[in-house]
Amino acid sequence: MKSNSLNRFLSLVSLAALVTSLAVLPAHGAEKRFLDDGDSKHKDEPQEFLKDYDKLVKGKGADWVFFEGFDPKAYKTVSTKPFGVTSKEPRVKMAAEYGQNYLEQWIQKSKKLGWEVAKEGAKADLKIEGNVAYAWEPSGAARFWGGIYVNPGAVQELIGRDSSGKIVFQIRHKSKGSTIMDAVENGLEDCVESMEKGK
Repeated sequence: MKSNSLNRFLSLVSLAALVTSLAVLPAHGAEKRFLDDGDSKHKDEPQEFLKDYDKLVKGKGADWVFFEGFDPKAYKTVSTKPFGVTSKEPRVKMAAEYGQNYLEQWIQKSKKLGWEVAKEGAKADLKIEGNVAYAWEPSGAARFWGGIYVNPGAVQELIGRDSSGKIVFQIRHKSKGSTIMDAVENGLEDCVESMEKGK
């Protein structure tokens, strides 16, 4: 009788351990994906610039990232281009005008990256293309009543390619600030933080 009781007890302990381990697995194994999130459902925020929106996962710094074969220490020089836009709204074009300068400033300030920004037309180990998908500036009434768009903001996107042309990262980030310019600057600081961490 004691043997049967002991066997039942050990079986229950084993079953409890198995159930607990199965319950913990999804929390560690599943990354939050952009396409499963509300961010991907906004109709006024185009998804045309990046090559793989389905591969974006929650980032550390920027909202959504995809890194593949990216080691920040492998690059010494980086080149950037003027930012493009995927919206015809004047606010989006205005936001894009500041993108390249702010991106270069944050790269130069980053001690962790240690990259040198190459002069225009010069060869570089890493090439970064930028885009502004959307930008907003609330009216006085919107600022008074509040809500999600109470502060000016912008959606920035970046693609990083190594010297062979292979994409090593893609980033999409929504940021806010006191002005659209401020939102772009804040957002690109977060994007550079993700590059520093590679996630």
